[in-house]
Amino acid sequence: EVASDERFRRIVRRGTAAARAEAAHSVHIELNGLRHGRDYWYRFRVDNHVSPVGRTRTAPRADSFGPALAMGFVSCSQFEHGYFGAYRRLAEEHPDLILHLGDYQYEYKKGAYTIPGGNVRDHEGPETVTLANYRLRHAQYKSDTDLQAAHRAAPWLVVFDDHEVENNWAGFVPENGSDTPDPADFRKRRAAAFQAYYENMPLRRRSLPGGPDIQIYRRVQWGKLANFHMLDTRQFRDDQACGDGNKVCPEAENPARSITGARQEKWLIDGFRRSTARWDVLGQQVFFAQRDSDAGPVKKTSQDAWDGYVASRDRITKGWVDAKVRNAVVLTGDVHAHWASDLKANYDDPGSKTVGSEL
Repeated sequence: EVASDERFRRIVRRGTAAARAEAAHSVHIELNGLRHGRDYWYRFRVDNHVSPVGRTRTAPRADSFGPALAMGFVSCSQFEHGYFGAYRRLAEEHPDLILHLGDYQYEYKKGAYTIPGGNVRDHEGPETVTLANYRLRHAQYKSDTDLQAAHRAAPWLVVFDDHEVENNWAGFVPENGSDTPDPADFRKRRAAAFQAYYENMPLRRRSLPGGPDIQIYRRVQWGKLANFHMLDTRQFRDDQACGDGNKVCPEAENPARSITGARQEKWLIDGFRRSTARWDVLGQQVFFAQRDSDAGPVKKTSQDAWDGYVASRDRITKGWVDAKVRNAVVLTGDVHAHWASDLKANYDDPGSKTVGSEL
């Protein structure tokens, strides 16, 4: 049921959907005809069981700015490393929109990934490899009441990063030392991870996985105020250069290297050219700005981030500059800390113009 009031006195939609075992009894409801720019509340009923009430909000009309947008973005929610109080606080802020930029859940078995002082709680089960493993891990995360509160508070826009499958995977290349080093086995692992991700996340049916492939990059228009370009920097990337890691790596400058793949890159730049929004927001996974960790003359950077795909970053940055995008903002996950960066046309020139911001 969907209502225009929290007490469900004004029901605007009611229907029935089949929760099938082959989809882990998940349902993905898509509604048309709701009014633009307003709150709605929803709930589910199975026999005599009624779910808690969730709130969502529709986007403004395409020709309207609508009211101010209050949004939050999150990433890197490692269940073992801490309690999810940040999700609870986010829910208490009553945002209009929440972006999750990847690493919604982690694949490790108990004790494999620890923090100083020790983990505060443990993962159940082995490292996630099979569909049953991934479903169990998502179920464990979803048992957290603070995460539940955040999901009930607002609509979510989600993309995955690496840990929804395995640390630092790239295309069909698993991590060095993977539990599934054989390419055929890794394809099965990717398919299992994507199926469980789709079942457990608010995605439209067009993102239904086809084996080891899933359509996750997409564009969401928030009236005239903002375009959200949600990216996929895992499925189509070239393998990390120089064996991955944080290092000096001339191969990172190879112009043929891409973190998005050619098709997604063209889709993104074409979107910049068509945009008339006040803000163009890239919701994506890994550090975009140059981050040189060596104070000397050499350049030591992360090969898993955009620094490992320099030409790819340059083409996309030039794309929004040439399109005269008014306000380019890149939102980033991955690094387990908050950063704010000026995005430059040329990071090697101290006087280079700032052409965007990264948070």
